[in-house]
Amino acid sequence: MFISVIVPCYNHAPYLKERIESIIHQTYQNFELILLDDLSPDNSAEILLSYKDHPKVTYCIINEKNSGSTFYQWNKGIELAKGELIWIAESDDVADLSFLDELVKPFLENPDLVLAYSQSYKMDSKGNITGSWKDHTDDLDPKKFEEKFTISGIDYIDQFLIIKNTIPNASAVLFKKHTYQQVGGANPHLKLIGDWEIWSKIVAQGDIFFSAKKLNYFRYHETSVIAKAKKTQGNTLLRNQVIEFRQLISIYWKSLPQNRNILNIQKKNKKYLFQDIKRNSSLAIRKRYYKEILPTSIQTIRNTPLYLLPVIIPKLLVKLIFSICIDAPLKKAIIRK
Repeated sequence: MFISVIVPCYNHAPYLKERIESIIHQTYQNFELILLDDLSPDNSAEILLSYKDHPKVTYCIINEKNSGSTFYQWNKGIELAKGELIWIAESDDVADLSFLDELVKPFLENPDLVLAYSQSYKMDSKGNITGSWKDHTDDLDPKKFEEKFTISGIDYIDQFLIIKNTIPNASAVLFKKHTYQQVGGANPHLKLIGDWEIWSKIVAQGDIFFSAKKLNYFRYHETSVIAKAKKTQGNTLLRNQVIEFRQLISIYWKSLPQNRNILNIQKKNKKYLFQDIKRNSSLAIRKRYYKEILPTSIQTIRNTPLYLLPVIIPKLLVKLIFSICIDAPLKKAIIRK
């Protein structure tokens, strides 16, 4: 099977050469390499251009204007791609040289497979291995992710993906181009969690394979998109995007043929949406994000079942009074001391 490897880059010059070298030296060599830079302020473009004449590179495109979302780059790369399978190789991560070899095999064995992914190492900005991402799923099922498995996508969503993004890094994933395009591609507006939405849509179309082998090195550092968003805007933006994701994906579930599993997924999504909305208003009150308190509280009240309103409204008022009249003065007094 022919694979299109897409490297969407923004401001990752320190990691870029190691990333590209881990792609071009894969043991599975039936692939093309598409390099995309989103007008990085560092010398990422210079590094990418040094590979433009490599025989594996079919495109090396440097944007003249920043797109504002990596998911624009995903969609752009996939439009250019000639492969049946797609690997979004994030520009700050690294792959085991057997990554493609290991994840292509399940597609050859199962025509219903739409997505395959592997376990990932955690790696810091200096390249030190600090653990694995298995602990990300241990609260859901500590045994399931110890071994490889194939499962229907709907069952995987019902058990795992509806709760949280259990496929946390695109660099660990191979998926079918046709399925990605069939479900409408990635949503660039969900710039922090667009991968969660597109995985949910793709996986609903067939089977999913998981390899327990750690074939991907997922790097975490202060310049990652989510890290920068949390630093500048706290958790508010991320929580708002989770709420928007759940609202959008509920529309998608309704568009699918309705059966017991889909109805159960919709029910769970509605429950988690309400929980996320409540947490958002509680966070705004607790952190005293004054611009967010009124809109998030109104959103909570609108999504609360009528029979719970006599409980929820007083709770919000008590939290607000405590935060402004008690917690804030206490913290100011402590700081003065």
